[in-house]
Amino acid sequence: MLKRLQICNYALIEELEIQWNQGMTAITGETGSGKSIVLGAMGLVLGHRTDASAVRQGTQKCVIEATFRCPKPLTQWLKSNSYEAWPEIILRRELNAEGRSRAFVNDSPVTAGELRWVGEQLVDLHGQDNTRLLLTRAYQLHWIDERADHGDLIVSYKEAYEEYEQAKQTLRVLELEKAKPQTDLDYLQYQLKELSELQLHERNWNGLEEERNALEYSAELRHDLQTAWAALTDESQGNSAIDRFQEARKRVAATTQRTSQYAALHQRMEALAIELGDLCQELEHQAESVEENPQRLHVLMGWFDDLQKILHKHNARDAQALMQLEEGMKARLDKASSVQHDYEAAVEREQQAKQVLLLQGQALMTSREATATELAVQIQNTLQTMRMPHAQLLFEFSLAEQPDPMGIEAIEMRFSSNPGIAPLPLQKIASGGEKSRLMLAFKAVGHDAVSIPTIILDEIDTGVSGNVASKMAQMMKRMSQHQQVIAVTHLPQVAAIATQHLKVAKKESTATTHTLVEALEDDVRVMEIASMLSGTVVSDAAKENAAALIADHRSKEAD
Repeated sequence: MLKRLQICNYALIEELEIQWNQGMTAITGETGSGKSIVLGAMGLVLGHRTDASAVRQGTQKCVIEATFRCPKPLTQWLKSNSYEAWPEIILRRELNAEGRSRAFVNDSPVTAGELRWVGEQLVDLHGQDNTRLLLTRAYQLHWIDERADHGDLIVSYKEAYEEYEQAKQTLRVLELEKAKPQTDLDYLQYQLKELSELQLHERNWNGLEEERNALEYSAELRHDLQTAWAALTDESQGNSAIDRFQEARKRVAATTQRTSQYAALHQRMEALAIELGDLCQELEHQAESVEENPQRLHVLMGWFDDLQKILHKHNARDAQALMQLEEGMKARLDKASSVQHDYEAAVEREQQAKQVLLLQGQALMTSREATATELAVQIQNTLQTMRMPHAQLLFEFSLAEQPDPMGIEAIEMRFSSNPGIAPLPLQKIASGGEKSRLMLAFKAVGHDAVSIPTIILDEIDTGVSGNVASKMAQMMKRMSQHQQVIAVTHLPQVAAIATQHLKVAKKESTATTHTLVEALEDDVRVMEIASMLSGTVVSDAAKENAAALIADHRSKEAD
């Protein structure tokens, strides 16, 4: 679960630390208060994409750090990848004003992809745009597969698909080869002779390119190095840069005689003085060692001219590509007489691979249909608890035009919430509020089967009110028995039922604007929920209703 979130210099947030509780947390606040900023920071530390505009204006870097209780699967992953394994797992993302970012897991640097993968194991972040995922085949199949017991079928299908793709690729190559004239071997041998004269395998072209560049730009290199050395040592304008630095070092050293406050600074300057001296010597040495060899340069230029002509002739990218081409030509010559035999074998292999793929795909599709039918019933029952007594949901399977890495089936989710109306494609019939309830039902049905410890729901209750809102709140509460639930909401019913209540507010001054987050307790929480009930002017009746809502939920928890 998420335990702590620290944000520094992100958007309107200067410094912010949020402590999170188990169970259910509600986040409230007026429109524009900054709730999306907090979620944006959360997304950033989970590995989502961002840009330099996220850095608070007037600062150079933002830092976001999230601390989680580390689940056992991630502990094993950390150990297997030689990262520090702690009882807690700490994700950190740093983004500077130029748009460059760094990512860390338990203080060890990781790639953005690794950070995102780790984040996906810890948090299911359901943003406001995620409802559209319901309409995608990829999401529907992923959701079904996570709740089915057919992992072996998925593995078998993927293996069959890879074999089929390899067989198709081999057949394509042989078809092209078969279409070429098999008698034009003399020209092929001529091309091989050209390639062999380049000595592609004997010459280190990357190293030769470095050598050529060094010789070609030797004068410029020497000039730049000498200029750099002179910039540090030149005394024509008075003291050199090194002299001025030494004076600064002496001044700082003098401070250490009076106080130890600047001892660390003095140590750094002492170390820098040594490094600066070494650097000057190295610059002078490197400038003097720059080599000029016109004869060698002439030879190298000739080699690269020959290489460039052959690259252009064969439309190749580099010497490595030419080496691959050379090997291919040799192989073609070796097997020119057996192309037909290889082609026939490839056709047979492709047909067999497709047959196996369809058999594996059909087995997987059958299992998916059975799982989808069961889950559709569960979702219908869940929707009925949210005042949709006539909800109908079904998954319609059919064969796709072509197999792909996910399977051989096309899938369409059909839905109806009204009696007497047959289920139609979801995008044609469901309202925004119905889609919100449907997505929550998806999450609720799957929460006990999902290994992700934290789920964040960003205004998933949009478009609902009244008793429906209460039912959705109760469902989130039940979900929180299995995983940590964080809900961004405008509904008082959701805010009142939560174990923890956080309010996001924007504080403005003439100089700047800040986003703040406050944990609400007792009367303050009652006032916030009362405001959500009645608006800007909070009546005594609204306060009583808010207090009653909170008390009612607490009594139910006690029971």
